Amino acid sequence: MGRVPEFYVDPDLCTECGDCITALPGAFRNVEDEEVAEAYNTDLDDAQLPALQKVMTECPGHAILWKK
Repeated sequence: MGRVPEFYVDPDLCTECGDCITALPGAFRNVEDEEVAEAYNTDLDDAQLPALQKVMTECPGHAILWKK
């Protein structure tokens, strides 16, 4: 199986709604002592790509981005 491209959460754009954590708890978590989420596990197999793309699209702050 392949892997999804690397992604991250831009803390300046994150609204801390928690939707990404709910949808993909194996990839996202709350940053301790801050009001933002982070991508702590970007090593996802490509079977999770549709779920990741949905979370990226539905993110209210458009904070989940592909690394270049």
